[in-house]
Amino acid sequence: LLAWFPAWLKKLPRPGNWMNTLKKWLSLPMFATVAWLGWVLWLQLSPTSATPAAQVAEGKWQPWDEAAIANLVSQGKPVFVDFTAAWCVSCQANKRLVLNTETVDNAFTAKNVTLMRADWTKQDPKITDALKSLGRSGVPVYVLHRPGKSPLVLPEVLAAGIVNEALATL
Repeated sequence: LLAWFPAWLKKLPRPGNWMNTLKKWLSLPMFATVAWLGWVLWLQLSPTSATPAAQVAEGKWQPWDEAAIANLVSQGKPVFVDFTAAWCVSCQANKRLVLNTETVDNAFTAKNVTLMRADWTKQDPKITDALKSLGRSGVPVYVLHRPGKSPLVLPEVLAAGIVNEALATL
C-alpha cells in the first residue's frame, strides 16, 4: 500500500521505544501458537486412548462407527457425523460456534439425531477411506445420514441456519 500511496509514509510514526513495546505484545500470539502446536504434536505422538477427541467426552457425541451408522439409518434414525481433528482450526471453530451451541443441540434433539464424531487427528485409515467415499480428502467434513435418502454433505464452514436447513430435509 505504501508503494501505491507514498504520501502515507509521512503519517507513519517515527522509530522509538514504542516499537519495543509493540514487539513484546506481538510475541504473545507467537507463544500461543507454539503452545498450540506443542499440544497438537503431543496428540500426534501420544497413545490413541489419550486423545481427547477419541474419548468423545462431550456428552451426546459418540465415537464414529460405520456399522452403527448403517444400522441406525436402516432403523429410520438419522445420524450426523462430524469428521474432525484436534489440529484442524476450522473444525474447532465450527464446534465452538455452531455444533456445541444450545440452538443446534436443541435442533438435533428435536429431530432425534444420533451424533457421531470421527477423530482424524492421527489420520486413521478407516476414516480416510470414509472421507474418500464422500469425495473429500481432509477435514472438516459434516455429513447427515438420512433414512431412505443419500447422505447430505454440509459445507466446511457451518452456521446454525445451514444445520437447520439440513435437518429440514429429514
